Amino acid sequence: MTFLYILLSIIIVLVILELAMLFFVRHPNVLRKLWRRLQNSMGYLYVQGERKIMHFNESAGQYHPELSYTFKPGKFIFTEREFSNIYFINSLGVRDTEEALTAPEIVIVGDSFALGWGVDQEKTFGKLLEQRTGLKVLNTSVPSYGTVREMIMLGKVDRTNLKCLIIQYCGDDYDENLKFYLNGNKPQTMREETFHKLTDIHSRPKKYYFGKYIIMKIQKRINEMRSANNAQENKTALDEVDLFLHVLKQNEKILSSAPIIVLDLGGKNRTNYFIDSLKQKSADADNPRFIRELAVLKVMDYLKAEDFYVLDDHLNDHGHIVVADLLYKTLKDKRIIRS
Repeated sequence: MTFLYILLSIIIVLVILELAMLFFVRHPNVLRKLWRRLQNSMGYLYVQGERKIMHFNESAGQYHPELSYTFKPGKFIFTEREFSNIYFINSLGVRDTEEALTAPEIVIVGDSFALGWGVDQEKTFGKLLEQRTGLKVLNTSVPSYGTVREMIMLGKVDRTNLKCLIIQYCGDDYDENLKFYLNGNKPQTMREETFHKLTDIHSRPKKYYFGKYIIMKIQKRINEMRSANNAQENKTALDEVDLFLHVLKQNEKILSSAPIIVLDLGGKNRTNYFIDSLKQKSADADNPRFIRELAVLKVMDYLKAEDFYVLDDHLNDHGHIVVADLLYKTLKDKRIIRS
């Protein structure tokens, strides 16, 4: 009898937990009023269990032999629980105008944070910067790109009139940069059949079933233990800053002709650890000049939780304004612009 009572109590608790998680994932406006830890927990369930992968959606992404994927030229609409936006794609397969491809003065490389995931095109920090400076800005950012693919993309850009390069780093870049280093400075790309398989999977709706979130929480704990073991197996003497600088040094020919600004964006819980370390290590006298002269920005000193979506971990409209303002000030301080 005692056993049945305990079992029933556990079931009741699990049902209540599941219903509570379902409610918060469905009501981000309520969740925003609650504490950060709960927001982070519910955000994980949304991102892993419901959010669509933009570049693996059949209406948006296309296979690329060097870059694994880019966007399809034209336009598509990407809608999630907290936003819906139109994406206009040029012939390079990036979210910008065709005209921006001709002799841009500022080029942005990065992933979904610099892309403007969740905001309208004219409200991205790249376009806001273009409006304020009067300079032609090209945004080549594509979701999930690491530094390696960002450099490959940069190599395809017209750099004849380049006045400044903006590199947006994210903690997710680590894996791609590590593989590049371990593979003898050779980028690893996915096969076309893998891309189409992923597109087929992620183009299907992510359905909810009762108990989904409880199962996800259990699976998360298992994955964390596995990740810790894998991290030990793949451990090198190089940390994420070392790997980032290593990739840059392999691309000196395309990086040494214009000033470079580096900022780190990776969600509302990102700290300045990478930026602080980068500032220290890039100043080493043994580094090439373009590394020593990197302008390293502490963006997270200026961004607040309110500058991000609640469930989704990307910047909202105001977050992009904050980043654009900081970049504009940096361009003036570095005398890249004079207005």
